[in-house]
Amino acid sequence: MKVDIYHLYNHFEYSNCVYPIVLDVLKVWGQSLGFDVRVVVCKEVDVDLETGADVVAISVYTQTAPAAYRISERLRQAGKVVILGGPHFRGPNYREALSHCDVVVNTICEDQWKDLLQGISVGRIEPRRPQALYINDDQNRFRYPDNFYEAFDSQRWYQIPSVPTSIGCPYDCEFCSAYLQGKYILRNLDTIFNEMAHIKGKTVFLCDATFGLRKDFTIELMNKLAPLEKKILVETTLARLKDDELLDAMALGGIKWISVGIETLSVPMGKHGGQNLEDNLKRVIDNAHERGMLVQGNFICGLDSDGPDSFDRIYEYYRGSDLDLVLMDLLTPYPNTGQYDRINREGRIIDRDWEHYDYRHVVYRPERMTVDQLIDGFIRLYRGISDARFVWNKARQIYGNNGFTAEATMMISYNLFNGFDARRKEKALRRNQLDLATGLLPHISQPEPAVHLELAATDAGAIQSR
Repeated sequence: MKVDIYHLYNHFEYSNCVYPIVLDVLKVWGQSLGFDVRVVVCKEVDVDLETGADVVAISVYTQTAPAAYRISERLRQAGKVVILGGPHFRGPNYREALSHCDVVVNTICEDQWKDLLQGISVGRIEPRRPQALYINDDQNRFRYPDNFYEAFDSQRWYQIPSVPTSIGCPYDCEFCSAYLQGKYILRNLDTIFNEMAHIKGKTVFLCDATFGLRKDFTIELMNKLAPLEKKILVETTLARLKDDELLDAMALGGIKWISVGIETLSVPMGKHGGQNLEDNLKRVIDNAHERGMLVQGNFICGLDSDGPDSFDRIYEYYRGSDLDLVLMDLLTPYPNTGQYDRINREGRIIDRDWEHYDYRHVVYRPERMTVDQLIDGFIRLYRGISDARFVWNKARQIYGNNGFTAEATMMISYNLFNGFDARRKEKALRRNQLDLATGLLPHISQPEPAVHLELAATDAGAIQSR
């Protein structure tokens, strides 16, 4: 049996350069059964509607949900079994997909995935079902396979290989719907080392929502990876990076690029590690640079703590600091998050077209500024940090602090990409601003609850009515 697994995107982003690893997990599990499985990352127009695959699975993020539904309808007409899953269905949203596919997945573990594919292969689960099956790993049994490295050959030359070091996220941020939110499960050290050793290139992203949370584990991992001489990218919090011993271990292990979720300068968060946010940032940046590591700060513009002055504050901070790169986007209150539920209760959701949940539209009313102030301020800020002179000064600063290294050059290239991205988003936001002013936005009603079938996590071999 042939299986196609798709990750769809609407706009090329930085995330396109990092491979969607969970899809490779599904590939490895399917191949262990003898099935022919391929993973494809593309836009809607590039999906192979004439595929010879028997099964097509699509990973669905909110902004690609309408595209996934359109593709699913066409593939089902061609007799394919269509599976829709992904972050968009981590909650009651799965109901809207029940009429568009044969199987809708919230989360899934190895036994459930294998049982699903075997059920399709023997005809127990047929295409064009009147009511989709629903699958949820409600016992949180998902684990990365020990032979995950077998899927690395799927990755394109420009994609950074990813090796997971944990599952879940210990934080419960209102704006996020991370898998296993509030939980944090570490992987086996030898397994991580084996996967790292199988990567042919030098650059690797260690996938962990808050790298370094377990200090003892992280130090042991870094000591173990050091002989491989990889150049490693990680994502973590300011609270972790205030520890000099941990930073020493990270430098030894090969970490060259640290992405820090700052989110806002308007109010300190628990993961910032204290009240003096900007002082903490300066210390972290200085300590990282002393150890040959670059620091990227990630911001979300439009949080309820942000007012019209928040954009100038970010600009002035970035301009005057040694922060190497800023990535920022407009707040998008995604469904299945506490933030969306709260803003929706407050009557501040103004656009329910899922395709607009793409960081290029404002879909809610901010609390401390108008929609126009949010759009104008974001455009002004993004123009400022992507201005040619600004980028040139940052390039001089990065090379001055870190030398003419490959990772410094890559960081500068991301700064250059900001200019391209800023122009694209400005055009989209100006169109969005006009639509909001003229009342042209469509209202997308939410679906009613539906009866469904569930493939239970407690009995992967049984399909039960619910």
